[in-house]
Amino acid sequence: MENSLKSHIAFIENSLEANGEGSDWRALSEFNLMQIGFFQHERTIHLLVTLFFGLMLMLSSVSGLILMNFWLLVVGVITLVMTGLYIRHYFILENGVQKLYSLEKEILKRFERSIEG
Repeated sequence: MENSLKSHIAFIENSLEANGEGSDWRALSEFNLMQIGFFQHERTIHLLVTLFFGLMLMLSSVSGLILMNFWLLVVGVITLVMTGLYIRHYFILENGVQKLYSLEKEILKRFERSIEG
């Protein structure tokens, strides 16, 4: 997903840099909005999974400490690692989607200029 997001951002940035007179800004905007929708869905799913792992981390850690059970602490360490990885992935998705929002604003500015001019 990270590569797909980076690839799409690069595509949009290259399209904006080309800045051709005959560019179809409306089509580019529609394509970008469709991709934003896909990335937003992915972001929502990863937020839910991250919250689930965070909850599992708290439950296994507290249970392991209260019950003094080694295996619950092992589960806590595993969920700590998984939670960290999901937070990293969610961070990348969130920042990527925010970047796409700003690129969409630029596409819309150019679309408005092409209509006026």
